[in-house]
Amino acid sequence: MTDHENDPLLAEAIARRDESRAQILRSRANRLGGSAVDRLANAFDKMAEQAEKAARQSSSALSDLEPIKPDPEGTSRSLADSEGNFPANAEVAAAGGVGIKASNTDVSTGKPAQTIEQAGVAVTSGAQKIVGDQPVGGAGSTEERSKVEIPANWRDLTWQERRSLASKLSDDPISNGEEANAAIDAELKRRG
Repeated sequence: MTDHENDPLLAEAIARRDESRAQILRSRANRLGGSAVDRLANAFDKMAEQAEKAARQSSSALSDLEPIKPDPEGTSRSLADSEGNFPANAEVAAAGGVGIKASNTDVSTGKPAQTIEQAGVAVTSGAQKIVGDQPVGGAGSTEERSKVEIPANWRDLTWQERRSLASKLSDDPISNGEEANAAIDAELKRRG
C-alpha cells in the first residue's frame, strides 16, 4: 500500500513504515557482510537501497500534503463516549470536561444527546461541562459573577485570557476578543 489518497496521517504511516523497513534491511545487510554470505548481504543491501528510496518518496509525498486543520464545525468523525454513542451534531461533539461521563449521551434516556445540556453527566465533585473553554449552563447568578475578580489591567491580558474571564461573566458564548471586552465592560458597568 503506497497510495496515501491525500490523507496526511496515512502518508505519515507509510513514510514511517518505509523508513523502518529500510533500517531493518540495512541492519541485516551490515550484519551479514561476511565472506560466506556475501551474496545474501548484497541482496539485503539492494533491498535496503530500494526501501530507502521508497522512504524518501513517502517522506516527500508527506511534505507535499497540507497539514490537518482543526475542525470547528465538527464535521470529522468523532470518537464515541463511554456509553458507545457518537455525537449527533457539532454542538454535542464539542461538549466535555474533566469528570464528565457519557459526553455524547442523554443519560436520562441512554440515547444520543441532541444538545449540550442533555449531553453527559458530572461524576466527580466540582466537575463542570464545557464547550471549548466555555462552561455549559451560563456564568451563573449575579452574585456568582460579583465574586469573579476582574484585574485592573484586564485590557493587557491576551484575548484568550480575556475570553476565559468573560465566559465567567456572561451567559452568551464568547468567541473573540471584542466579545470578551464587551462582556467585561458590561459587568464593570453593572458593578458600577
